Amino acid sequence: MKKVYQPYLGIIFITLFTFACSLFSSPPIEPVPITPEIAPQEEVVPLPAPSTFSAVLPTGVVVEKDGVLSLFDDEGYTLVQANVPGLSYADESNIHIAGTFLSGGTNLPILYFSFENNNSLLISDKGQITTLISAPEFSGLAGAQGVPVVAYTTVEYAGENLISNLFVDAIQSLPITKPILTENDPQGWALVALAVDVEGGLPVGVWYSKRPWGIGGDIVFDPRRTLSYFDLKTGISSQFLGTEANPSAISADRKWLAYTNDSSVGSASGPMAIRNVETGANLSYPLQNAIDQRGAGEASFSPNNQYLAWMEGSGWQMAETPNFHSVVRVGNMNGNIIAEYADTIFLATSGLGTVQRVEPVGWFDDNTLIVMARGEHWDDAVLISVDIAAQTSRLIAQGIFAGFAYP
Repeated sequence: MKKVYQPYLGIIFITLFTFACSLFSSPPIEPVPITPEIAPQEEVVPLPAPSTFSAVLPTGVVVEKDGVLSLFDDEGYTLVQANVPGLSYADESNIHIAGTFLSGGTNLPILYFSFENNNSLLISDKGQITTLISAPEFSGLAGAQGVPVVAYTTVEYAGENLISNLFVDAIQSLPITKPILTENDPQGWALVALAVDVEGGLPVGVWYSKRPWGIGGDIVFDPRRTLSYFDLKTGISSQFLGTEANPSAISADRKWLAYTNDSSVGSASGPMAIRNVETGANLSYPLQNAIDQRGAGEASFSPNNQYLAWMEGSGWQMAETPNFHSVVRVGNMNGNIIAEYADTIFLATSGLGTVQRVEPVGWFDDNTLIVMARGEHWDDAVLISVDIAAQTSRLIAQGIFAGFAYP
């Protein structure tokens, strides 16, 4: 399966590594304002976690198949469907579930991007499709969990330089929203939104990173670098991870970061690591031994931070004879690996003729992991529920993962 990194299509990646564990702690420091001109910081910057936080478990998982989004519960029953005509690509960077879904509900509001509809952000709600804004330079979005709030980015060239803009607002206000951050990068690194924090239904901060624009090749994981947080109340942007780090996940309570230290763009990354934002403690999970190791990525924290799941890969997707393999690994917050699931394990459960990639996409609860398995073709995908304690799995839905719905 040949896959090329292209800005509008989301990023498609894969990895695997060796065993070496490190554990250390560094004291937290005060947040430091940054601008594009300030050198990246190497130390952790503490951010107070919301004192009112409590984990919210999803109502169901949303998948795309044949141009239709369907919401499935944890038993694999269809709860509701939504039409998304002209959806450019089924990926979380193109789709946001823009509201809650209560038991017995009949509507699932969706914000999505479409090339076909004049490069626009559209809203599918109660059977009606409405154009929100025209966004010809759109490069991706990230939404707040179960809330009609979204951050998105645009990218365009000005001569040799790449100009990227970061926007964030309630969805209904996006047509008049101005960028909160603009960067002009001669090296071609673009802003990318990763998560949005909200209070009272309104955005209060955005987590963002940077990625190289328009690159191609046998890429496994999204080659990002740095992790920063823009506080909308103060207008201050604080950096949490430096240029050596590729952020992979942020816990729901914002207390933990998952990342890798990448050796080079697009070829291989280091082992999966986590950092406690409040204490500065860091630890890493040793990589598996493998030929043609590609690294770790696609991490996901369980709702209450009991576990971290991620993918590791080995081999090459674009070789004359592809030999890529992936494995889903699960670790606890003490750096111990507690479960491993190779791609071949899911062959029978998936119902696919072959499984070419497996990756964790999220959790129903702290013990139930959702894994997406892909077949020979990229669109041949299914979602599988894995019971970590029982070490069992079952098919949930056919289609490509598009996000979770929340009550």
